[in-house]
Amino acid sequence: MVKLEEVPIDQFEDNVEDVVSDDESDYSDDEDFDDDEDESVLDRLAALKDIIPLKTRNRISSSVNSVTSWGKTGATFVGKSAWVLTTSMLLLVLPLALEIEKEQALVAYEQEAMQQQGAAQQLMNPGMYQPGQVAPQQPGQPQQKQ
Repeated sequence: MVKLEEVPIDQFEDNVEDVVSDDESDYSDDEDFDDDEDESVLDRLAALKDIIPLKTRNRISSSVNSVTSWGKTGATFVGKSAWVLTTSMLLLVLPLALEIEKEQALVAYEQEAMQQQGAAQQLMNPGMYQPGQVAPQQPGQPQQKQ
């Protein structure tokens, strides 16, 4: 059994002064840390494993493994999906886009050719139509009333 004894303050202060001197203080100086510089962060983390209980360490380890596994699975899925989408685009959509562009270029070329043909006809027959006269109707078009 433990016996407790009350110590008067005067006696306690005398004992403290005797125990703690200037040469030996509880606080360390900067010089004491020179020996600890060889210790790495990994060494310090390894020393912390004794502080954390085994059950907690196992729970943390399984959680980290689970998150890592889900992350790898998700990254694999995203990578494979991106591969499928890009190859599909290259094989299916790109040729379609190129054909649409060719068709638009052909339509633009035909329109330009028709405009040039119309301009050439006007140059060949400049006096055929006088101002105020109506141009002759093409076959198949309804006649206009004046």
